Amino acid sequence: MLTSKAYKRMLAASVLTAVMGTGSVFAAEVQTGYTPVMNASTTADAATTEDTTTKAAVYNAGTEKGANTQDDTDAAILAARGDTTLSSDGTVVQGSDGTVTVNNAALKTDDKQVKMISKTTAGTDLDKVAENGQAQAVTSIEAQFVSSASAETVNPYVGKTITGLSISGVSPEYAAQLMTLLSERVGDAVSVDGVFKDIQSLGNSGYLSEVNPIFTTVPEGVKIDFAVVTNPVVSGVVFEGNSVYTSQVLTNYMAIPEGQIMNSVYVGQKIQGINAAYARDGYMLAHVDGIAVDDNGMIHVHIVEGIVEAIVPAGNKKTRDKVITREFVQKTGKPFNKFLVRRSVERVYNLGFFDDVNVRMLPGDKNPNNVIIEIDVLEHKTGTITLGAGYSKADGLMGIIEFGEENLRGTGDKFKVHWEIGGKKKYKNYQVSYLKPWIDHRGTSLGFSFFNREDEYTDYDSDGSEVAEYNKKSKGFNISFGRQTGEYTRDYLTLESRSDKYKWDNDDSSGFRYNAGPGVGPNNKWDNKTYDFAGMHYVDKNFGRINSITWQKVYDSRDNIYEPTRGRRISYTAQWAGHGLGGDFDFYKFTAEMRAYKKIGSKNVLAFRARGGFIQGDAPYSQLFTLGGADTLRGYEDDQFRGKNMYNATLEFRFPIVKKVSGALFTDIGDAWDAPNVPWYKNTKSFNYGVGAGVRITTPIGPVKLDYGVGKDKKKFHFSFGTQF
Repeated sequence: MLTSKAYKRMLAASVLTAVMGTGSVFAAEVQTGYTPVMNASTTADAATTEDTTTKAAVYNAGTEKGANTQDDTDAAILAARGDTTLSSDGTVVQGSDGTVTVNNAALKTDDKQVKMISKTTAGTDLDKVAENGQAQAVTSIEAQFVSSASAETVNPYVGKTITGLSISGVSPEYAAQLMTLLSERVGDAVSVDGVFKDIQSLGNSGYLSEVNPIFTTVPEGVKIDFAVVTNPVVSGVVFEGNSVYTSQVLTNYMAIPEGQIMNSVYVGQKIQGINAAYARDGYMLAHVDGIAVDDNGMIHVHIVEGIVEAIVPAGNKKTRDKVITREFVQKTGKPFNKFLVRRSVERVYNLGFFDDVNVRMLPGDKNPNNVIIEIDVLEHKTGTITLGAGYSKADGLMGIIEFGEENLRGTGDKFKVHWEIGGKKKYKNYQVSYLKPWIDHRGTSLGFSFFNREDEYTDYDSDGSEVAEYNKKSKGFNISFGRQTGEYTRDYLTLESRSDKYKWDNDDSSGFRYNAGPGVGPNNKWDNKTYDFAGMHYVDKNFGRINSITWQKVYDSRDNIYEPTRGRRISYTAQWAGHGLGGDFDFYKFTAEMRAYKKIGSKNVLAFRARGGFIQGDAPYSQLFTLGGADTLRGYEDDQFRGKNMYNATLEFRFPIVKKVSGALFTDIGDAWDAPNVPWYKNTKSFNYGVGAGVRITTPIGPVKLDYGVGKDKKKFHFSFGTQF
C-alpha cells in the first residue's frame, strides 16, 4: 500500500528559524510567473524614510546576470539527455500533488495500489496521466516564513490611527524597497486584515524568514515597525539523489549566485522547473523531495527519482518470466520513466502471446520512494494443429498436416512444420521453420527454414489474361540472424540456397499448358502460337539454383505490429546472388518500404504504405518483383505484373464495425515491368490503380480479409488470410 509520502509533490522551500513568541507560520502563495522584483523608484512613506531610487542589494531573479528562462530549461534538459529528442512540446505539465491514480478497469483492487498503465489489445492509459494533470508537477510556489503576530496581539490596536510605518532589521536601502510592498498607509485605521496582509506581502518577497510587527502607542495613535530577518546568504547549492541530470546541469539551471541573499520564491520557481523537466521527460515519480539550508548558507536540494526496484511478471502460466522481462527497456535500478514503460508494454504485447498486458506500480520493499512494476498478462493459446484432406481427379487423394507453436515451452521460440503427402504423383511437400528470438543478452535472433515443395502456378499477362499453367519444384534452406541496433531498429542477415526446377508435365509435350492467344484453345502446344519457349530457352533462363546473401535494416516504431494505430515501419533490403556463391544466377536486388499509421478520432486509423525496388543483372523468373492481388494491387489478378522494376503505394482508411469485425476503404497504385526473359510481360512502366472496400474478420484461425477492388479494366473479389499491412 502506498503511503501519502511516497509520491508526494509538495515543495518545501523554507528556511527554519526560531519562532518569536506565540505567532504564525505564513505561506504566501505567489501567482504564476511571479518574479520578485523590488520597485526601487516608488516613494517610501514620508514618516519613515526619504525618497530613494537605490536598488536592493539582493539577487533580482528577473534582471541580474544569470537569470534563466524556459529556453534555459530546455537547454539544460538537452544537455543532460545528450542527443535524445524531447518527449513533448516543452509545455510544463501541471497537476495536483498526491498519489497518482489512473482508473484501470482491468485491475480490480480495493487497496491503494497505484493503477497507472494498461494495455488491452494495444490500448494504453499512459498518455492520460499527463492529460489528466497527474504528472505530479508543482502547481504553486510557497515562500514560508514565521511571524509573532496573531489576532490577539493585533486586536488591542484595532481602530487606532497609524501615525508611522517602518521596517527594521535590514539596510535603509532595502527597507525603502520593502516599504513599497505595504498596503497600509499613515492615517489609516489599524485592522487585523491590513496588518496580516502586509506581513504576507513582505514575506512573499521571498527574501525574509521572519516578519514581526511591533506596535508603539503614541498620543496620536500607533506606530507600526515590521522587524524582519533575511534569509541566509547563499554559499552554494548541493544536489542529492539525482542521476538523470548531472549536478552541474542542475546547478547551471538553478543559477543562484553565491554571496547574495537567498530568495525562497525564486528557488521554488527553479525547483518547479526541475520537477517539470523530470515530468516532461517521462520521469513521473521524480521530484524535489525537500530543500534545506545549513548554517553556512549551503542549499541542499534532495531529489527522489522513483527508482524501479523490481519488475515482476504475473498471470503468466506458460510463458517464462525472463521472456517477459527481457522485453523491458525500463530497467531495474533506474528511475521510472513512463515512455520506457509504455514502450516495454508494447514490446511485451507484440510478442503475440497475450490478449491483455496491464502494468501497475507497487511501493518498493526497500524504500517507499522506490517502485515495483508488476506486469500482469493474460495468455492465449499459441499452438495450432491443422489436419486436412482432399481429392481431385488429376492428383487423387491428398493429406495435409501442419503444426505450429508461437511460444514453444514458454521460451518464446517459434516452430512450424507443414507436410503434404499423397496424390497420383506421390509427391511430398514439406516445410520446417524454427526461430529463436534471443540467443544472447543483446537480443540476437537465429532462425532457419528448409523446404521441399511442388506447386502449380498460373501466369497472367499484363492484361490479366491467363497465359500458362505449370508445376514448379522448389527445394532449399535459409539461415537468418537478427540483431537489435537501437530501440526501434534491427538488422538482419540471411543466407539462402534454393533450387527452382521446372516440372515437366507428361500430359503436354511442352510441359506448359498455356493460352496461345485470342481465338485459340486453352491447351495448345508451345510451337503452335505466339510464345516460343524452346526458341527463347525459357527453362534455362528462369529455373536453376539461387545462392544469395540478403541484408535488411528495419525501423519499427508501431505501437502494435498486428493492428497498428500509430508509428512507422521503414525497411531497406539488399540481396546479392552470384556465381561466386555457387549459384546459377548473378544479380542484385534492392527494395525500400515505408509504412505509416495515424489515428483519426478515437477508433479510426489511416494507414499508408509506399515501396519500390529494382534489380540489376539476370534475375530468374521466381525473383522478379510481382504486383497484383490482395496484398499489393486489388482489382487485378494475383501477380499480374512482374518485372525487374517495381513501385507500389496503398492508402487505407480502417474503421470498426462491430466486435471482431472492421471495415476498410482503400486505393492502390503501382506497376512492375521489365521482364526480359518472360515474353508475356511488358517492358515499359505504366500506371495501374485500384479502389474499393473490404471487411476484416477476426476468427479462431486468424484474421480473414475480404476485399472488392475495381481496377482499370476489371473488378475482382479477393479472399485472403492476415491483415493488409
